[in-house]
Amino acid sequence: MKSKSLLVFVVLSLLVVFSNGAFALTEDMSIVLTTQSPYPVEPGQVVSIEVSLQNNGYGEAQNIILEIMPKSPFTLLPGEEKIKTFSRIPARDHVTASYKLYVDKNAISNNYEIEFSSYQTGSDVQKTDKILVQVQGRPKFVVERIETYPANIEPGDTVTLNATIKNVGTGSASSMETVLVSNTTYIVPVLSGGLYYLGTINAGETKEASFQMSIDNAAEYTTYPSVVILSYNDESGTPASDSFYIGIPVRGKPIIDILSAKIDGSDFKVDIENIGTANAKALKILLVQGGKTTDSAIANELRPTKSKTIRFTSFDYGQATVNISYLDESNQFFSAEYPVNIIQASAASNQSGENGLSPLLPVLIVVVVLESYYVWRLRKKSKK
Repeated sequence: MKSKSLLVFVVLSLLVVFSNGAFALTEDMSIVLTTQSPYPVEPGQVVSIEVSLQNNGYGEAQNIILEIMPKSPFTLLPGEEKIKTFSRIPARDHVTASYKLYVDKNAISNNYEIEFSSYQTGSDVQKTDKILVQVQGRPKFVVERIETYPANIEPGDTVTLNATIKNVGTGSASSMETVLVSNTTYIVPVLSGGLYYLGTINAGETKEASFQMSIDNAAEYTTYPSVVILSYNDESGTPASDSFYIGIPVRGKPIIDILSAKIDGSDFKVDIENIGTANAKALKILLVQGGKTTDSAIANELRPTKSKTIRFTSFDYGQATVNISYLDESNQFFSAEYPVNIIQASAASNQSGENGLSPLLPVLIVVVVLESYYVWRLRKKSKK
């Protein structure tokens, strides 16, 4: 009797298993996300996902259809199958399905649901499952423009440097700080002028960082390398940083002036000096009288604070103009004219006497002193 009851129980169990495998398949199926690449995916990118269709029942599932139903911000790529059919899924087993989807470039960072439907061929009973795909934008920065005030930087200047920074990425950045670091002692920040706080920059947004710098008086004509460092948190709160190398050109400006101009022997001597902050090169010095050039001289280079003597041998006495032209290191042309009066040495001496003390004055003083002494001696003798 007991063996008969056991046989009935086994038969009934088999019937239940068979019934589950043949008629209750939709209740036993479930969808699980197994892989997402990349993870997270950025807006505007393609994401590859793999899902597992699991048969949680005790019977074999046959002719199972799996349908993906993507909605914004996801779009199934062309050529991808929306519906996949599986002829059999063993009990307590699973099959996998892969899909490639495009993520809308305007998608906001979030976890988005993708819906799947599974059902047996010919059955009206469907089961719906959802998976989550993480979309997270990533900030990316470029330095669009660098401007300095003044535009032409000279040694000794205090300079404002403005850096225009744009977020061309797909996510925002928060708590952003910018730092300007110079690789030379000739350029140093003014107080806290090397640090600028920008805060939050959203995707597509542009902000401007401003720095204050001091240029050493000994700075040379060159472009000094510097670095703009961005420190921020991405949308997940993870600290990140970017560095951008920039060049700060220190140009200066040559200024040629005349120290003195006078007759020296048979020459007309002109002393010139570079009172500017940059080298002057290819100097050409002309002596012009009566609208014509009477003499000329050239010099290869004149550095700041340096002087040079120019001698003219062909000239006439009277009014003249010294014309000086030269180039800076960037080959910018400069020119200046200085009026001078060429006076003969004796005339210059006479002119000096007329305007000041006579050159015979010392002799007259000696004569007066001697004569006074002579008169004093005569008076002394007469008293005796």
